[in-house]
Amino acid sequence: MKLTVTVLMLLAAAAAGCHRTEALRHYGTGYLAYEKGELDDALREFEAATQLDHTLAVAYVSKGDVLREQGQLEQAIRPYQAAIRLAPFEYAYHYRLGRVYQALDRDKDAAQTYEQAVDLNPDYAPAWINLGVVYFRLGDLAMARTDCEKAVGLVPDHGYAWSNLGAVYDALGDPYRAITAYQKSLELDPNQAPVHVNLGTAYLRQGRLDKALEEFKLASSLDPNSAVVRKRLASVYCKQKKYGAAIEQLQAALAMDPKDSECRNSLAAIYMIFYLRHPATDRLRQAAIEQWHESLQANPDQPEIKQLIARWAKPLPVPEPEAGGPLPPEIEAVLPPSKDKAARGPAPEVDPKAAPEP
Repeated sequence: MKLTVTVLMLLAAAAAGCHRTEALRHYGTGYLAYEKGELDDALREFEAATQLDHTLAVAYVSKGDVLREQGQLEQAIRPYQAAIRLAPFEYAYHYRLGRVYQALDRDKDAAQTYEQAVDLNPDYAPAWINLGVVYFRLGDLAMARTDCEKAVGLVPDHGYAWSNLGAVYDALGDPYRAITAYQKSLELDPNQAPVHVNLGTAYLRQGRLDKALEEFKLASSLDPNSAVVRKRLASVYCKQKKYGAAIEQLQAALAMDPKDSECRNSLAAIYMIFYLRHPATDRLRQAAIEQWHESLQANPDQPEIKQLIARWAKPLPVPEPEAGGPLPPEIEAVLPPSKDKAARGPAPEVDPKAAPEP
């Protein structure tokens, strides 16, 4: 009886050994396919490896990597969790799972998982960088600041880490530290359009219009198809009273994102500023109302815009001679053509402050 049991145990061990060897062969084949970018083939091989050997943590984590890269984020969670159960002290596995949670906007789960990664390896900078991001998104700015400062301490040559720290300082109302962090990020990598936008926005808040304009132009050269950059440029031009240039930027932004109600409202505000100065040019009023209607189509919950449309539904009577003189050429060049040539009567006095600010 004892001999039979011993034989069975030896046979089981031998079988397990065969399965392990075959599982490792599938894992190796999958790894080579993954390196070549052949994700479907890699996934099949990693799946075969886990079916042959349920204890092969590296095969589970590799399966999760493929699924994450394929955009199958929900499906990637379980193999990562399986790998962590098998190798709970492997900090990189926790980090990988945290990235999936973060991509799924499950920021609380991501924070908890990244915390486990840095508990296992306090010097693992990628986890600290992402911890700062998720705590920022969770609104915990104190934790975000601590984690971002830890990240730049570990990797002071990492531009992304510095830009994250700048965003945290910005949110904390510390523009000087924010600007310093953004500048450091751009010293390390000047080709970061979003960081130029953030730095320009910090300058804009301080009223440093020339510096803001410089940063937004750099951002535009790096990312010419960014509606955000166009709107930031328009903000500077408005403050500089260069309304023609502002209109051009807002029109470009709307070409990229026609449903941007904020952009349409800003454009309408500029048209109304000039309409109050030049009431004979009814194209300005018409253009403003058209933009407000388009804005409401994109975002109906704007009672103040509905009030403006009602208020300016009819044109002002036009004085003789026309008040305000001719329309500036830079505005005339970007103004839509007139849709209504109805006659106008005498005009009342108009308060220029009646138009909304762009």
